[in-house]
Amino acid sequence: MKIIIYSLNFMPEKVGIGKYSGELAQFLNEKGHQIKVICAPQYYPEWQTKNNNYFTEKKEKLTIHRCPLYIPKQPNGIKRLLHLISFSITSLPILLSQIKWKPDIIILISPSILCAVNLLLFRLIAFKKIIYHLHIQDFEIDAAFSLGILRGKFITKLISFFELLIFKNFNFVSTISKSMMKLLISKGINNKKVFLFPNWVDIEEIKPLFFNDKYKNSYKEKLGIPPERIIVQYSGSMNKKQGFEYLLPVIEHFKNNEKLFWVFGGEGPTKNELIKKTKNFKNIKFLPLQESRNMCKWLNSADIHIIPQNQKIEDLVFPSKLLPILASGKPIISNSSKNSELGIIIEMVGIRVNPINHYEFIKALNILIEDKSLGISLGTKARDFVVNKFNKFIVLEKFNDFLENQLEK
Repeated sequence: MKIIIYSLNFMPEKVGIGKYSGELAQFLNEKGHQIKVICAPQYYPEWQTKNNNYFTEKKEKLTIHRCPLYIPKQPNGIKRLLHLISFSITSLPILLSQIKWKPDIIILISPSILCAVNLLLFRLIAFKKIIYHLHIQDFEIDAAFSLGILRGKFITKLISFFELLIFKNFNFVSTISKSMMKLLISKGINNKKVFLFPNWVDIEEIKPLFFNDKYKNSYKEKLGIPPERIIVQYSGSMNKKQGFEYLLPVIEHFKNNEKLFWVFGGEGPTKNELIKKTKNFKNIKFLPLQESRNMCKWLNSADIHIIPQNQKIEDLVFPSKLLPILASGKPIISNSSKNSELGIIIEMVGIRVNPINHYEFIKALNILIEDKSLGISLGTKARDFVVNKFNKFIVLEKFNDFLENQLEK
């Protein structure tokens, strides 16, 4: 098959949508399909790029067309919208140039849903039956309203109207969690067109490592953290979606605790703000986003993982960081709602606390600090869960079968 993957974010971005879009393209290519990618230059999560121009590159038989875009230094409501609009504009001529290639399937990864307008034009002038597939990693417009980045009843109704028109022009719409599927159907999408296509993790690449000797934890040694200290780790993007404000009282509570050490590894718009607010605390370190090749050791360097979540948008997104953490076999604490997708999973394999009560988070940390056997038990449950539900090759094989079946109809 000839497949176009149309995705704002793409490899070599290390986290989030770019990582998954890249792995999807590589897998489909390995299955013998011809793959072309239309995307932006690498810019996330640092929100900067070294080459903001049109260029084409070849990687492992993939043809990758990069399109320039507006990248704000400090993303806010209007700037984020301009950021998404700019990519939809600059990518349009590249998309239209693919008409001659005659693709069989076009997979649009959202964000950005704005690029769906380009596909409507492509559909009008392409004299060929093409399967149009929308895969939603993030309800970026709903999240923008929930976080107050976009506002206004009229704008909400207008966007909802055009959003529904856009959704109906796709043959299929998939998303990454059951709660996001329910949201899609509630927007008026025929449930026969909607299906679950979850994110995944390579369970051979990320697996539990056991440090019999505490001094063999290379990250503790590198960072100068005493071997007896318990590392509480956050790993991933750092922006409003995470709700770091919730964590600040928790971090302050433990500022003089000699048993615990906080390590944050990631990039994003709220990182510097968090650094400023914790600059006087001695038991916290901030690191850059870690390289993929070190991810297994990095995740295993933690004794406890944390996944803070902004309650306003927890049904609009699903944290990609969760699956590698589960695969590492370490205990997790999250302030997610009981009925959210994340909350349901954490209740099974970790410790879920009240989304707004930071004293519960403190209590959960103290429990895991004192009860090592509980941490081991929860880590084992987490590993077993992800192996059975989110194994990379099983998830992607099912998706490939789905695409091939649709083309045969």
